[in-house]
Amino acid sequence: MANVIITPVVAAQGGISAVPQTMAAADNYIVRNNGRVLLFFRKTGAGAATITVVSPKVVSGLAVAEQTFVVAATTGEEWAGPFNPDTFNDSSGDIDVSTSEDTGITMDSVQI
Repeated sequence: MANVIITPVVAAQGGISAVPQTMAAADNYIVRNNGRVLLFFRKTGAGAATITVVSPKVVSGLAVAEQTFVVAATTGEEWAGPFNPDTFNDSSGDIDVSTSEDTGITMDSVQI
């Protein structure tokens, strides 16, 4: 597995041009998170994809569950976030995102 660093595009009043990142199931996508980051997933390929956002947080010795959601096959579009830094950030201030299926799926990240 490779870590792919994603820098969120900062939202601007005049609009933004995000560049979608093609996702691979073998990789982890590392996104800097200040608590105001949204992720957008688009699926054009066959087969739904389960997206996982890792939570490294532990409370009273119990791990906080990872956040998962499904992007539907062929025409699926999903927004996710914002992500509470206390729950989802690692020690570097990043979130870790992965996909279960990588046929025709992209991710954009936007900081609002």
